[in-house]
Amino acid sequence: MPAAVTTPQQTRLVPRTIPLPSFLPARVRRMLSGRTVGSDRQPVITLPEQVRRVLRQPEKISVADHALKYRVVTDGAHEGSWRHEYAPHTVKIMNTFGESWVREIWFCAVEQSGKTNTMLNCMQWAIDCAPGNVFYLMPSEDASKKIVGKKIKPMLVKSPKLKKLVSTRQDDTTMTCISLRNGVEIFPAHANSATSMATWSAKYCFGDEVDKYPLLTGKETDPITLIKKRNRIYRGRYKRFFASTAAEKFIYTAGVLKCHQIWEWRLRCPDCGQLVKMDAEHLALAEGATPESVELNGCDYVCNACASVWDEGKRRAAIKAGCWVAVKGADAVRPSKVGFHHRSWECLDISLREIAVAYLKSKTGALADKLDWAHGHEAVDYVHEQQDRKEDYILRLVDPDQPRGVVPADTACVLLLVDTQQRGFFYQVWACGWGPEVKTAMIDYGYVDRWQHLIDLGRREWTDAEGKQFRVRRGYIDSGGGTDPHNRKHSRTSAVYEFCRRNRLFRPIKGNSRQDELFVPKKIDFYPTRTGKKVPMVNGPIRYNLQVNHFKDELADKLMIEPGSPGGITLHAGVGNDYAAQMCAEYADERGNWHCPRGKANHHWDIGVYLRGAITVEGLYNKRRPRPQRDAAAVAIPKKSFVRGWK
Repeated sequence: MPAAVTTPQQTRLVPRTIPLPSFLPARVRRMLSGRTVGSDRQPVITLPEQVRRVLRQPEKISVADHALKYRVVTDGAHEGSWRHEYAPHTVKIMNTFGESWVREIWFCAVEQSGKTNTMLNCMQWAIDCAPGNVFYLMPSEDASKKIVGKKIKPMLVKSPKLKKLVSTRQDDTTMTCISLRNGVEIFPAHANSATSMATWSAKYCFGDEVDKYPLLTGKETDPITLIKKRNRIYRGRYKRFFASTAAEKFIYTAGVLKCHQIWEWRLRCPDCGQLVKMDAEHLALAEGATPESVELNGCDYVCNACASVWDEGKRRAAIKAGCWVAVKGADAVRPSKVGFHHRSWECLDISLREIAVAYLKSKTGALADKLDWAHGHEAVDYVHEQQDRKEDYILRLVDPDQPRGVVPADTACVLLLVDTQQRGFFYQVWACGWGPEVKTAMIDYGYVDRWQHLIDLGRREWTDAEGKQFRVRRGYIDSGGGTDPHNRKHSRTSAVYEFCRRNRLFRPIKGNSRQDELFVPKKIDFYPTRTGKKVPMVNGPIRYNLQVNHFKDELADKLMIEPGSPGGITLHAGVGNDYAAQMCAEYADERGNWHCPRGKANHHWDIGVYLRGAITVEGLYNKRRPRPQRDAAAVAIPKKSFVRGWK
């Protein structure tokens, strides 16, 4: 028994270590070892530190307060203890993550607006106050290693609370897994590898810079869908946090805008006290301002509500006095998916001068500047300026004096182009002129439903106004699509190859936007099958792979040439609105990529692209008009004079 020491205020016990008798059995000695006896009736057992750590009740604290108390920033301009005044907009995001009913956070913001640090603060709170395994997904393997070495490890080691959880064993802290003493496992993963997101489950999933992820991970689905599957067994307890700068992939349109509740930051005017959403219309720019002049002299901002003029100091004060405003789902009591949208206008680290310069540059028309304004300042997906062709623009090419089926004068050859459908074929017949301009005139188009009809078109004799007859020089037919069993729209490739093998007038073609050459001939030696089995083809045809983006650009350029001009396009009389509508279906964005809106037919546009490729394959740009032959009888051959004796 410990000896009692009595004082006027209290009676305290002085601890005394009593060695265990050696005659006690080993099992009893192990049970009594480390036990502190307070009295004969109430013994107290001192538990090991590892057991006490697990049994300790987690601290009841909000995510924002936890960051303020325990987070140490180890890099950047604001190293040291976390301070809310550097990023006031992050407080609500962190506390929303900690709400028990919130399952997903989507944070779309510009560069250097605290996205990664906000996620790390949430992860630190989760490890300490609600332990569970963590997946941290980065765009690439290199980025995953950097986030572990430069941010996650230093965050754990420098935190006064979490450093006790870091294991002293070297193999517990690696680039692929961090094992903490409280049982939490942190799995760094990267979006290019489905393997890095497999096998393990996790209570928390963090996705950093998600719009830099690939659209698909190898042969599997997108990385966002894959990482979400890691939470399946934590029904009603998991949490996800996705953050990124907008880049037209996951974060904005498919992420933030789909949330049940969306918040945007509003600035509070220092003069009138109204909440304001800044915009480019209220920039106080001098008349004729240029990016260079604004970069030199700066600019001010006019309040949307009271028209007071803000300089940079007033704008910073307005940001710090601002707050989040719900622009969607304000009446939602317990939303499970919450989105936050934060632009450069509301960012303390981005000056008004930089914003104004970027705005003026975006008006010059350069695509890079427009992308920078949309992604880097407005934090939205860039929407290209679509300039549709109109049907009248196509119908202006119709020559009312050119009958259908009649070959125009000065024709070099006739080509037949076919677009394969699941049932039937769209076709066009074109008369092509001489190089180098190669003026083209459509003399027939339509739809047939049998292979024999294509053969008949190829054998038909086409006549010009003077009675001169033409036969189709070559027929080019779309190879009919792929063999994907989940997409059976145009899976007639084998039939097209067999048709071309039996009818040598026709050649299969296929579009390829990734090749460098304008066309690549490829000998077909096997029939395509859904199972991947190679079935040999005897005397197979040659397929021509066309660089479709180039030929689509070429077709768009040809449509701009006025009728009758060299190299232009002419349509026969009777071409209607259906043909014109299909020629207006596709459009090119400012990156040069071509798109066809869902539900719009574009068969005749595709055939027009095939024509441009066929002209190149046939070498018609180099085909010159033959010189007229002279009549040998009409040409007098001069006689040589000869004088005898002269040398």
